[in-house]
Amino acid sequence: MTALELDVLGRAHALFTGHREMPPLETTSVLPPVRTEGLPTAYRQAASRHGEELGAARRVDVELSAILARAQRDQHEAQQQTRAVLDAAHADAESTPDNPVAQRELMRRRAARLRAQHAHVLAARRRARRRAALLRALRYRRRHRIPAPNSRAALAVRAALSRLGCPYVWGATGPGRFDCSGLVQWAYAQAGVHLDRTTYDQINDGVPVARSAVQPGDLVFPHAGHVQMAIGNGMVVEAPHAGANVQISRMGSNVAIRRPA
Repeated sequence: MTALELDVLGRAHALFTGHREMPPLETTSVLPPVRTEGLPTAYRQAASRHGEELGAARRVDVELSAILARAQRDQHEAQQQTRAVLDAAHADAESTPDNPVAQRELMRRRAARLRAQHAHVLAARRRARRRAALLRALRYRRRHRIPAPNSRAALAVRAALSRLGCPYVWGATGPGRFDCSGLVQWAYAQAGVHLDRTTYDQINDGVPVARSAVQPGDLVFPHAGHVQMAIGNGMVVEAPHAGANVQISRMGSNVAIRRPA
């Protein structure tokens, strides 16, 4: 049993070893303001547009750096936790119980170590899925245009996308667990906008919008019992159902849309 236990615990620990430290990500530097007084309007507009794009790129760089740093901390924490369990098993391997009580206690400790190591691996996997979801959201934001950063819709969209990977729990309103209406209510609350709690009430919030005119931040209803949030390019973010996590999905063709006032 000891050799098998050490092998199982050692393989779990090996999942988090052998990774090199990543150097800090160099973020895009802040450029000094460009003087555009007296220049043609088209030039000023182009300069302003490029400045906004550079600002957006810098924000993405900063967020990416933070996600990678948290991922490194997660890996280091899991490495320490699984190492501690393995060290305890090695220490126990040196002891030989000489009575039934000691044997039972040794078996209890072995079972507890296996459970602890299993829990450490599962927790690390959950954190890794969360980081991967944040990276997918960041990639989506970089590739697609989202409303101006100071608009309420943009704040709500960014808030919803920041919850990618969080589990669906019926009746949950965040910040770590959501049902469908809880997600959009929480996201808009981050933008200072109040939405009603349930899907059946939210379908009456705001004003109706045609599918051809949908914009990021609009509430999308595939049916009266489910709500999603449009994020642009025919996609939505949603907390879909029990057993799933907050995710990005394609918008359906037969939907009702409301724009929060």
